[in-house]
Amino acid sequence: MEQGATAEPAGEPAPTHARRRGGRHFRATDRPPPRRRWARRLLVAVNAFVAVCLIGAGSVYGYVRYRFSEVKKVSLPGLRAHLPAPIEGKKPPMNILLVGSNNRSDLDPSEAAQFGSGSDVPGARSDVTMILHLDPSSGAASLLSIPRDLFVPLPPKSIAGAVGKIDAALNDGPEHLVEAVSGSLGIPIDHYIELNFDGFQHVIDAMGGVNMNFPTKLRDVYSSLDITQTGCLHLNGSSALAVVRARHLQYFSNGQWLDDPQSDLSRIRRNHVFLKVFVDAVKSKGLNDPLRANAVLGSLVNQITVDSGFGLGGILNVLRGYRTIDPNTVPTTTLPITVVGNYHWRGGSYGDVDMPVEPLDQQVVNAFLGRSPASPATPSVSVQLVNTSGSYGRLATVAQQLGAAGFTVASSTQGSAPAPVSETVIHYHPGSLDQARQVLSVLQGAVMMYPDATIADGVVSVDIGSVLAVGAPAGPLVAAPAVGTSSTSTSTSTSTSTSTLPVTSGAASSSTSTSTTSSTIPTPGGQPISSYTDQPSAFDPTAC
Repeated sequence: MEQGATAEPAGEPAPTHARRRGGRHFRATDRPPPRRRWARRLLVAVNAFVAVCLIGAGSVYGYVRYRFSEVKKVSLPGLRAHLPAPIEGKKPPMNILLVGSNNRSDLDPSEAAQFGSGSDVPGARSDVTMILHLDPSSGAASLLSIPRDLFVPLPPKSIAGAVGKIDAALNDGPEHLVEAVSGSLGIPIDHYIELNFDGFQHVIDAMGGVNMNFPTKLRDVYSSLDITQTGCLHLNGSSALAVVRARHLQYFSNGQWLDDPQSDLSRIRRNHVFLKVFVDAVKSKGLNDPLRANAVLGSLVNQITVDSGFGLGGILNVLRGYRTIDPNTVPTTTLPITVVGNYHWRGGSYGDVDMPVEPLDQQVVNAFLGRSPASPATPSVSVQLVNTSGSYGRLATVAQQLGAAGFTVASSTQGSAPAPVSETVIHYHPGSLDQARQVLSVLQGAVMMYPDATIADGVVSVDIGSVLAVGAPAGPLVAAPAVGTSSTSTSTSTSTSTSTLPVTSGAASSSTSTSTTSSTIPTPGGQPISSYTDQPSAFDPTAC
């Protein structure tokens, strides 16, 4: 049968009658004119193309759904129940807690030999704790890192105890880590993503590795880092993991090996650089090749944990909404801290810990979130005081100062000091965060918040610590970029000597300009305050 002819039922003669069309005779057995044949072929081709596209898109989406079904999901009631309501038609922002876990329970034998097995190193800790802030109205993203040794009150029934370093909260599971971050810092968390470090190195290998530039030789016997060459080097998964885990780093200079004095703070800034290198690599090669994309997804799905409320649709919306962001322009901020070495609290030994610095921490958090400062004090906020500073006379002084600041001091109680150097802890009902922030806004020094369901709604209870000054700062205070923190300090002095800090225009600003105005903040033993901005050292690796 000729192409374009009309098929007829078998055994029936073709009709021979003719029809008149357009002033001429046309037989049913004649071929359609060339234009009609072309239109028919085009229609068939278009339909076939659309069908293939639909099948292909359905297959890709089906494959992604299949892969996503393999991802571990956890229910986290501590997450913000819903995103805040849009303001003036703008989409609300989103905060995602990003966690790098050192859980060793699922390591294969070769990895267990390198890092230790789950029985050798039980439990889990959040070696990396970052918050990714996404603002859909502007399409902007920013990143806040929380030092792993930040000393905080832990959620009730924590196996690590009543207090500890914030990384220990993950021992009880993601829910406690979410509660520790959101409750202590007042940052609402919408979603949770956790990647184990063995999964991290598998992803890097599946991508074909990444490149980083090393200006000098580096080593860290704890993380197995051993960089013996300089220049742009190609890192496989194991080497990349050694870079991001290194917090006992040594660098080679003038013929000798020297210790990096900043430990975890240096690791945080190196991780910020690595994260940008990683995102650049993913955008340039990680997902363009279907085979490589499959390998990356296959390495990732069994090593990642997300909250059960973060569905595939939500994740794809985030990826679509922020796919054009240049990772090199994303602001990276670190919570300012001071270090207290060889710290003991109620008989327990915690090694070196990081103390909070207020009001700097809240100013950094407010700038990171784009949030307004706390409202002024009102007499309706009822404050209960418990003196745990170790200084008997502090109770009456703080009560008088808070009253002068506009609060109602409902009760004052003498308590015992948990340590020679102690934080001031603001206990608040989970629904009274605004009142807690009001009290926090007039306190300076090592101050931490803690949600406590035993506290009545609308009441704030303050455990007075040894590193505290009362009074609202005269202006915005931001840690000077040049100020560093030494992790080798062993001071446990009860002194509340002060550090002088220049004033800048905003915590999240990339500007380096400063004002000549300064203010003082009490710190443990007069320890320096770490910078909220990354201050690279000459030995730090960079992008190639």
